[in-house]
Amino acid sequence: MWDCHCHLTQMDDLSIQLDHARRHGIHGWLSCASDRASWDRQRAISKLPGVLIAQGLHPWFADESLEGLENHLHEAVAIGECGLDFYRARDPEPRERQRQILRSQLELARRTGRPVVLHCVRAHQALLQEMQAFPEVRCMLHGFLGSSADAQAWLRRGDFLSLGPHAQSRADLMRQLPLDRVLIETDAPSRGASLLDLKRVLTAWQQVQPLQEDLFEANLYRFLGRRRPS
Repeated sequence: MWDCHCHLTQMDDLSIQLDHARRHGIHGWLSCASDRASWDRQRAISKLPGVLIAQGLHPWFADESLEGLENHLHEAVAIGECGLDFYRARDPEPRERQRQILRSQLELARRTGRPVVLHCVRAHQALLQEMQAFPEVRCMLHGFLGSSADAQAWLRRGDFLSLGPHAQSRADLMRQLPLDRVLIETDAPSRGASLLDLKRVLTAWQQVQPLQEDLFEANLYRFLGRRRPS
C-alpha cells in the first residue's frame, strides 16, 4: 500500500514508525512539505526506502517566502503542499496572499514539469479559477471531501483525488469516482492520524467495491508521470 499524502518530517521516531507501517503492508509514502523549515528535513528523508517527497509552501504559511524553493526541488517528485484555505484566511488581504503564493508555485511547477499536491478548504471555486491559467499542470487534490459536482470539475481537468481517514463515510464518492484517478492517504500526523490509518481507508473503499491490490500505487506513479520501480 502507498500513503499518497503525509507529513513525515512532523513525526517523532520516524524510522520506528516506518518500520511498524511496513510490517502492516504499507511500503511507500509521499511526504509533503508545509513550511520553509521543512524543506531541508524533507530532502534528508528522501533517502529513506519507500519515501518520495514534495516540496512547497502550505497556504497556512503564505506569509513565508518562497525564495530558494527551486534549489530544494532536486529530490522532489512534486510541488506542494500548496493551495487555498479560506477557512483560515477569511479576509481579502490574507486570501490574496494565499493566491499569490499559490500562483508562484504553479508557475514553478509548469516550468519544471512537476505535478502539484493541492490543499483546498472552502475554496473549490476559487482554486479552480486559479487553475484555469495552468491547464497543463497535473494536480492531486488531497484530503478530498467535496461534493460530486466538485469532484467532476477536478476530474474534467484531468486531476487526481485523494481520500483520507475523514472520507471513510463517503461511500457516494467511492462508488462514483473513476478508479484510474483516485488515491488514498493519511495526512498523518495531521488531526492525530497515524500511518496505520491507511488500512482503515482501504478497508472502507473495499467495502464499496473490490480493488486491485496495486491500484493506488499505480495511480500515484501516473499522477507523478513516472515509471513504477520494477
